[in-house]
Order: sequence, then structure tokens, then C-alpha cells
Amino acid sequence: MPRSAIYQSLLEQAARAGTTMLSQVLATTRQSIREDAQRMRSLLERDQLELSVKLLDSHAMRMCERLPVILTGIFRRTVGTESKLGLLSGQALRLDQLELMDEDQVQERVEMARVLQHVLLKSEAALTELNTYVCALMGFDHVVPERNPLRPESYVAALQQLMTELTVPALVRKVWLHHMAAALGEALSAAYLEWSGQLQMRRVQGVGFSVVRMPLAASGSGKGVQVRSERAIWTPQYRQTVLTLDRLRRLMAGNLDASPDTPLEAFARQFARDFESGADDGATSTACPPETGFEATLPAALDALQEMQQVDVVVQRMQQRPVPPVGRADAGMSAALVREELTQSATAMSQVLSLEVVSLMVDNLVQDARLLAPVRKIIERLEPALLRLVIIDPRFFLDRQHPARRLLQEISARGLAFGTTEDPDFNAFLLSLQRHVSPLAVMQIDGVQPFVGALQHLLQEWDDPGARATITSQIDSAVAVLGYAEQRNLLAEQMTIKLRAIPAIRQVPLAMVDFLCGPWSQVMAEAQLKDTSKSDDPGQYKELVNELLWSAQPDLTRKDVARLTRLVSRLLAKLREGLGLIDYPSIKTSAFFDVLMKLHQQAFRPATKEVPPKAGLAESLLTGEDPWLAPAEAKASGFMAFPDEVRPHAAAPQPNQVDLLEPDLVAKSLKAGAWVELEGKTGWQRLQLSWISPHNTMYLFTSARGKTQSMTQRLLERLLSQGKLRVVSDQASMLDGALDAVVHTATLNSIDVKA
Repeated sequence: MPRSAIYQSLLEQAARAGTTMLSQVLATTRQSIREDAQRMRSLLERDQLELSVKLLDSHAMRMCERLPVILTGIFRRTVGTESKLGLLSGQALRLDQLELMDEDQVQERVEMARVLQHVLLKSEAALTELNTYVCALMGFDHVVPERNPLRPESYVAALQQLMTELTVPALVRKVWLHHMAAALGEALSAAYLEWSGQLQMRRVQGVGFSVVRMPLAASGSGKGVQVRSERAIWTPQYRQTVLTLDRLRRLMAGNLDASPDTPLEAFARQFARDFESGADDGATSTACPPETGFEATLPAALDALQEMQQVDVVVQRMQQRPVPPVGRADAGMSAALVREELTQSATAMSQVLSLEVVSLMVDNLVQDARLLAPVRKIIERLEPALLRLVIIDPRFFLDRQHPARRLLQEISARGLAFGTTEDPDFNAFLLSLQRHVSPLAVMQIDGVQPFVGALQHLLQEWDDPGARATITSQIDSAVAVLGYAEQRNLLAEQMTIKLRAIPAIRQVPLAMVDFLCGPWSQVMAEAQLKDTSKSDDPGQYKELVNELLWSAQPDLTRKDVARLTRLVSRLLAKLREGLGLIDYPSIKTSAFFDVLMKLHQQAFRPATKEVPPKAGLAESLLTGEDPWLAPAEAKASGFMAFPDEVRPHAAAPQPNQVDLLEPDLVAKSLKAGAWVELEGKTGWQRLQLSWISPHNTMYLFTSARGKTQSMTQRLLERLLSQGKLRVVSDQASMLDGALDAVVHTATLNSIDVKA
């Protein structure tokens, strides 16, 4: 059995097994919840757990029935591209999603992430062996774990989708998830071992592991961005308590400080900061704090203060202490020193968290090798100014149109247009950043105005009304051409269906079928689109089909040569007229007329047993399944036709279903604004996806200079599979991606797993 057939069989088996697997998991979950309820002393908590069991019983059957369907869809959608977001990348939470969630939804998401981590630990050993077989079936020469659709992420994603379909309170779902983790991990581990054994019995040879030396993500060149220093006073444990998913959500909503810490917590934080940092003299130390008896004496001090009812007074007095000016600029201070200084002078949790989020956001941008090293260096130099800003202006997180956020967005978005420093426009772009952005690092930051000025100057320098109008005009022209071509092709497809239903079409040579279902269907569609009389057959091109079919059958034309003689002149004239309507190439028109004449000439010869011509014309006439564009349309849109060596009817080997899975899904997942790199005769060039046709058959890309290139979805998928086109960024905003990565870090912190 072919590898692709075994692979598909395995996925189908895994989906079907979901019912039994979930049934076992739910049984174990039910028992675990009941045992937990028996240990509860609170009647309220015990009643809540009992209710969770009852709701689980009422939904169990539906859940077991739905899981195979959901799994089938997830297995199909699984692309599994490697992501810097790590193990949770398959279901990573985005910032725009987090902003719309309430506290219960956030906690459920954290619980889901915790389930995934637990399942990964339980099933790791069995999954390692299965990966070798599945990757072999998928055609890889080494193990690529993230490409295995049966990995735990798929099952947890299915579980998450299943949960969202249920009309059950979030608190109940959280209880279920908490008790499901261990059972699901054990069930998957057993399933992985069973499937590995089955594949081994089918004599599937597993592939090995490859050792890949990972380069520094932000290295770029010898003069690139250096590895960023660790925070001096923040231990990993303390950082995990600061950046959590719920606090990040509240920061983005502007209500992090709405529910302040208790006086005891505020006192402890402020006193610890003063005691460890020596803030009285304004000194900032990057070394580890000295050993003290603080931990031992703090509880007693708090107790004493509480008894004297003086905690609030002390906290208020400490918060009124003078702090260093946050807007102070020092050209010699690194981002790390600025970060530590501002952290120690912060008076609210929102300020502390703002500093952490900005720092991680900049880290993500600086380490993103999709931007050239000089651009990343500019962003890194901007960090101190951003840190000073967010301390005094929390709108940075609340307003997507905040000038500082827009500045970062413009820098990163325009920077994506350059794949190499050799690009003729890159030096001008870099000089504009050095002229208007770099000075922010040493400016006094006491408000947003410096960022407003930098943004305005950049946009004025980048904005060339004439060039912008030209690019817009080129894009609009290409969109109009491609949109019309898609409309014509869709209509031609409908006409092709009707043509293939004509009985006589089975009696003519293949070349005639190709012509009618290819160019001539385009002629009829074009005539109908341009017709204003609402005629059923504008131009009488449909009427010509029956005459053409009759003339292509020598057995019939021999019986009425006189009719054929009268028909030929009109037939050729009408064919030329129709093909001229779509600007069909004269070379291909002549090729078809040659075949047609040979068929007509057979009417004047005695019948023989020779086989009528059925091939030799197909490749020159057919556009395959590709949409047809007239030469003028192709020129206006920069249309890339299928190369001859990879045309659908050529002899080149076709990828199997497994190989086509990822390009198909990648192409369909692209959105306008995405950046790609396309290999051409002169090397790689970066293009931005400007437009996708309404029916997803056409894609229009634009270079930074406004040059347009378009292609069909089939060619896009083929170039992806051949490695001649690669996605640089599937997001219109790199800044959003950097903040999404911060959300992921907060998720990991929330489940007490190191990022």
C-alpha cells in the first residue's frame, strides 16, 4: 500500500478512535471530580463539584459523538509550521483575542494551556516513536515533530473547540479540564504506542532525527544586534508573578490598578524595593542585592504595623517619596539600566508590568531576523525612550493609534519590504530612521510629543504623492483586470459543464474537446459579459458549437460533403471573430485551424481504420485548470503563467496528497498585507499581498516600488511546494506579532512553566 494511503488510513483511524478515547477520559474525569468533592469541607465547593459531574454526564454522549468530526477537521487544517512561540503555537492566543476576553475566559485559557503541558509530559516518550513513522509517511527524511497532525496540540485544540460548543458555565469547564489532563495524557500515550506498533507491523520504516545547529535569531551579521542582558533585580520566579495573562489583559483594558493591592502587599513591595535598592540616595545598582535579614523580619514588622493600624499611613508616606524623573535622558545609559531605574521607582503594578511588556515586545522585534540588522538596531535604541514613555502614558497599550505604537508599526512594516541591504532603496530608508528616530534615545521624554514629531517627519519624508498615486493606480488597474478575468473564468466554467453534457462531444477528437472547453468557453463568456441586449446567445457563438462538433466528425461529414463545403468559410470567419474577442494568440489559433483542416480533409477521403488525431494540440491550446487572461490583461497585472515544465498536462511528476497539504492550506490562509519572498531570475524579491480575488482564484502582489505580479492559486501552491515562494510574514503588523508573543509568555507564566 502506498505511503499516502497508509497515512490517510492512520488519520481516519485516529479520528474514529476519538469516541472511545474521550469516553474513557470522561469516565476517569468523573471519578476524579467525585473524589475531589469528598475531600472538600465546604458544602458550597462540594455542591459545585457535584453539579460539574451532573453536567458532564448530560453532555458526555454529545461530546463523544462530536470529537471525531472535530479531529478530522483539525487533522486536515494542521499545517504545523515551526514557530518561535513554542509548543503552544498551534493554539496561541493573540492580543486582539485577549482584549475581548473576561476573567473567566482567561482562566479557562490558562487551564487549557496547563492541560496541554500535562499531556505533553505524559505522552512524550510514546510520541517520540510515533513521530518517526508519521514523518516517514509524510515524505520527510528526518523527524519534524511539529508536522505530525496527531501530536497532543491537535487533541487539546479539539477539546477546546468542543468546550466552546457546549452551553456550560466557564467555571464548570475549568473543573472538567483540570481533572481531564492526566487521563487524556495517559490515553494518548497508549494510543501512540498502539499506532506505532501497527505501523511497524506494516513495515513502515521510521526516519531518524536530525541535529540542527540553531543560529542566533537576531545575528544578521557580525555587526548585528547583541544578546540582550538579563534583568539584574528580577529573578525568573519574580517575573513570573508579575507578567500573567490576567494582569496583561487588565493592563490592555486600562484597569490593572482599579483593584489595588492590599496595604500589606503594597507595603511589602515598596519596603522590599527600598531596602534592597537603597533608593534614598538615588543610586541604581545592577548587582545582586546584599544578603539581609529582611525575609525573617518582614512578617513581624507587618504584624506590628497592622496591630498599630499604621499600615495605610506608612504605605501612603512611602508612595509620596520623591522618585527620579522618568523623562531623564542619558546617552550613556543602556536600555537595561533605564529599565532597572524605572522599575525601582515605579509606584504601581501597572507601571511595573508596562515596563516588562515593552521590554519583551522590543526583544521580540529585535530578535526577528525578518527585519534587516540595521533596522533592528534602530528599534533596540528606541527602547529607553519607550520605557520612559509608558511610565507616564498608559495609553500606549489602550490606543492602537497611539503615536509611539504607530511609529513602531511603520518602522517594522516598511522594514519588511527589504530582504537585503543591497536593495537600492534601503539606504534611503535607513537614513530616514537615523535622522528622525535615533534622536529619541537621548531626548527628554515627558510626554508623547517627541514620538508625534518623529512619526510626522517620517511619514512626510516617505510620502511621495506622485509615486503613491502611481502605485495606487497600478494596483487598481490590476485589480480591475483580474476581477474581470475571474468573473469571465467562472462563467466559462459553467459553460464548460454544459458543453461536456452534449452527447456529440464524446464523438470528437480530444483536441476539439480541449478547444471548446478552453478558449471557446472563454469566447462565449466574454460575449455574454459584454452583451447589453440580454440575448441568450450574443454573437451566436453558442450556435457555432453544434456546427463545429459536426464538422469534426469525418464519419458524418463524408455523408454530406456539400454542407461541409458551405460551412467551412463561415466557420473559420466566426472562429476568428470569437477568438479575436478574447485576444487569443495567433500562433495558437493557427495551430487549432491546422487540426480542424485535417479533420475536414478526411471528409474527402475514403474511410479508413486510422485513428483520428486526439493529441498533439492539447498543450498548445489548453490553459489547464488555470484561469485565462488575455495578453493585455496579463501585462497589466504582471500575470505569471504556469511554466511549461510544470503545466498540469506536462509529464512532470505530481506531488502526492500529503505533499500538497501544506501549500494548499498556506495559500488559503494568506490575507492581504502578508509579505512573501519570490525567487526570480535575478534572485529573491519581497512582495506584499495586495489583493485576493473574491473567489480566491487570483492573487496580486506588489513590490515596494509598486510593481505588480499576479498568479493563480494553483501556481501559488506549486511555488510554495517547490520552495520558490516563501511566506515572510502572514500578519499585516509585525508589532501585533511581537505583542502576541508577549501574550504567549504571559500564558506560560500563568501555568508556572518557564518560557
